[in-house]
Amino acid sequence: MSMDFRDLVKVGAHFGHLKARLNPRMKPYIWGVKNNVHLIDVSKTAVLADKAAKFLESVVAEGKPILWVGTKKPAKEVIYNVASKLGMPYVNHRWIGGTLSNFSQVKKSVTKLLHYEDVLAKKEKFPHYTKKELSIIAKVVERLKKNIGGIRGLKWPIGAVVLVDVAKEMSALKEAATVGIPIVGVVDTNGDPSLVDYVIPANDDSVRSIKLIVDYLGDASEKGQKAVEAAKAAKKVEAEAKRTLRQGSAEQRRSAQEDRKGGKAADKKARPVAKKAEVKPAAKKTETKKPAAKADTKKKTEVKKPAVKAEAKKKAPEKVEKKPAAKETEVPKTKEKKTEAKKEEANK
Repeated sequence: MSMDFRDLVKVGAHFGHLKARLNPRMKPYIWGVKNNVHLIDVSKTAVLADKAAKFLESVVAEGKPILWVGTKKPAKEVIYNVASKLGMPYVNHRWIGGTLSNFSQVKKSVTKLLHYEDVLAKKEKFPHYTKKELSIIAKVVERLKKNIGGIRGLKWPIGAVVLVDVAKEMSALKEAATVGIPIVGVVDTNGDPSLVDYVIPANDDSVRSIKLIVDYLGDASEKGQKAVEAAKAAKKVEAEAKRTLRQGSAEQRRSAQEDRKGGKAADKKARPVAKKAEVKPAAKKTETKKPAAKADTKKKTEVKKPAVKAEAKKKAPEKVEKKPAAKETEVPKTKEKKTEAKKEEANK
């Protein structure tokens, strides 16, 4: 549901500041001037509020938290009520520098607060502190609760920051802009909307106008929370359905295995003799002998062939050695014959 123009006018969301306090960047959102006071265009306020509400709903649907900031008196209770209803972090007393840009140091004071609260809760069981020490601790706890009590459950990443009166929350605005967190801000005619991502031009000094706008944004974020819960419930249903399917399939497998085992046992009992007759030991022996004989013949042939080659190699060099020996014997025999012939001729 979009915001109604009549509700905005009844609440006084169209009243701005004096002409002397105008910020020139807010001129596009001004409708006119009456009694030296600027009047805000309510139609633009409604359209931009719807846009911001849809954005917050999408952020919460993603599971990201929203930081609600409003430290001025008209916005303190409104911010506290909406944030506590949604279970989201808030700052309604004083903005501590470094909450977004240096949260590791701010977290130390959060742990300090939790420790002191634990001490006060267990003071009866463990009386290690005196009355004066306990009174000092109680004062510290009250101070820390005001400053950081709303951000004790702050978790990162932060989806968005909602600011009431940008001029008042300038330090928070700058930190969110430097960190890169989207900003939704209620901006009056004296504010600077340049750093705000989703501008809602309206009167930020009236409790009724702040309550109307912040409650509208809170309802949108609550819708996002419901969407997240519905998605979780659907996932649970799917997981349970998968489990049941797995269990059913496992039971079917077990039953099938049991049926198979039972059928095999029944076959064994019904036909014990037929199985014994099927065994043929003689056929197995003949089958085993044949490959053995083949292996023996292969081995014999393989052994004999290299032996023959070796003998041939040995005989070949013997023949070569005999040939030169025959030549050597032939040469001296011819010489002896010539000498004997010469001697015979001489004797004659």
